Amino acid sequence: MRGLCALLFILQINVVRAVTIPITIEEDIYNYAQIILADESIETINDFSHPLCQRDIVEFVLLQRALKLGGLELNFKFELGNYDARNVKLLVDGLLLVSFDTLWYQQAQQHIERLYISDAIIRKGEYFAGLYASPKNVTNIKNKIAANLSQVSVISSRSWHTDWITLSALRPKQLHEESDWIVMAKMVSRGWVDTMLVSFNNTMPFEYRGIDYRIIAIDGIKVPLQDSRHFVVSRLHPLGEATFKALQAGIKQLRASGFIEQSYKQCGFFSPHIDAWRALTPQ
Repeated sequence: MRGLCALLFILQINVVRAVTIPITIEEDIYNYAQIILADESIETINDFSHPLCQRDIVEFVLLQRALKLGGLELNFKFELGNYDARNVKLLVDGLLLVSFDTLWYQQAQQHIERLYISDAIIRKGEYFAGLYASPKNVTNIKNKIAANLSQVSVISSRSWHTDWITLSALRPKQLHEESDWIVMAKMVSRGWVDTMLVSFNNTMPFEYRGIDYRIIAIDGIKVPLQDSRHFVVSRLHPLGEATFKALQAGIKQLRASGFIEQSYKQCGFFSPHIDAWRALTPQ
């Protein structure tokens, strides 16, 4: 009986390895990840100091490396597009195995019966974001920000639960909603909206630029987001349980080796440059 169980387990693992798993991912994040990986592989990359790096790209690597360390080899077929607002529904319905972007715990736990939630990748108290504006407007907008955002307009997405709640509590003059990050960046870059909340990166001064947009961080102001972030796996997907077990095992190894903190620091997401900046918190 023991031999039969072992044989069935081996057969199950081989079947899992043979399956191609569709994964939805933001097109810009996937393309940047390919540039940063260059000749490196998910298993070998150890340097995230590339100027195009950002939090999402670190997590693109972390998740895949964790699964491999946990002993699970999956073939991913990436479907590119704007999926930020749709991925949670796909996960909850069992149509998406795993999210390559971490989710806030408060958002994930609303679906605890249908989602496995990993150990914290970004722990509570570690997440600070910047307020980004058009280079042409940044000084003027900074002068309007005192105890809150009542003198400026902001753009975000309701699907980014913690961002939206935090910004709402800071009482902006206007809070616009948009699901596409690049559209947000273009609106801010053109001065149609004053500012948006974005993670820090490793460029100095902090900035993001792309086709038809450039936004820079308002120097001296940071916004603490009081929640932890986690990978989530669909409980309803046929490979959900095996994927979650492998993911958890791999995360523990990455945490113990210091790779998680090291990667976020190299990327600039954990940045010593903002230690002395004023934290803008709801009163």
